[in-house]
Amino acid sequence: MRFVTTAGIRDALAAAGLGRGQVVFAYTDLRTVGMVEGADDRDAFCAAYLGAIMDVLGPEGTLVVPTYTTQVARFDIDFVLEETPTPMGLFPEYVRTRPGAVRSVHPLLSLTAYGADAARICSDNGTSAYGPDSPFARLLECGARTLVIGLDRYYAIGGVHHLEAACQLPYCYNKLLKWQPVVGGQRLSRRYFATVRYPEFMGIPYDFNRLADALDAAGGIRRAPLGRSEVFAADYRHAFETGMRRLRDDPWLLLGEPPPFVYGKVPFDGPTAGHDRVAGQGDADRLSTMNWLGYYL
Repeated sequence: MRFVTTAGIRDALAAAGLGRGQVVFAYTDLRTVGMVEGADDRDAFCAAYLGAIMDVLGPEGTLVVPTYTTQVARFDIDFVLEETPTPMGLFPEYVRTRPGAVRSVHPLLSLTAYGADAARICSDNGTSAYGPDSPFARLLECGARTLVIGLDRYYAIGGVHHLEAACQLPYCYNKLLKWQPVVGGQRLSRRYFATVRYPEFMGIPYDFNRLADALDAAGGIRRAPLGRSEVFAADYRHAFETGMRRLRDDPWLLLGEPPPFVYGKVPFDGPTAGHDRVAGQGDADRLSTMNWLGYYL
């Protein structure tokens, strides 16, 4: 059986470009890497990785992990900030339960941060999963790096659904959620939202490889071997901006095929006559000569 060591984990992280003071958003599947030398149980296994990551980042660094709770919507259950576990894997759940960790408040798409900037990223956020004051937006603002351990390279492109929301791609809409988080034993009165795909397009698979290829070709993904797998890392902003540029020419970049939009049906619903209290062909000439500045003032 092949073992990795904590020193080996630190070396791989450093080789992939991680360093002191960074904010790192991590996607992990540690089982694919192999056992850690001296780690005899699950907590020790996760502690070895957390310790190695924080050793590389130093006391001024911050680790962020996804602690999504999609089971809340699937099974119509409460989201209790302090208690609801994440199905995102062993390591995110371990980080979520560490003393000092800060979990953002969102019933489906919370992140958890651990380290110097934990509160800055995951406290006092807005109610939109990917909006301007979401944890994803703050990762972009603070120059975070994406870290991938034991998963495919394309995870290095980071928050792709944040990218979809920011680019206002037409196969998505902002869904009003019925679940209001329970925090400190009290149910919040705020209403929460998430950018999701229209149900009729859910059968179209995602394909993130084209964006990953573009980022890789630009030298944006660094990698290092670790155990039976690899470590990948990328600059969150670089990946985000690469995606924005490519989505200008190909709005279906993140999908396996274009959505089968039907003209006349949302979101491809055609002319607005009848929707904005202006109707009839004769109105077109009148509106074309209207003083718009005076109209609005």
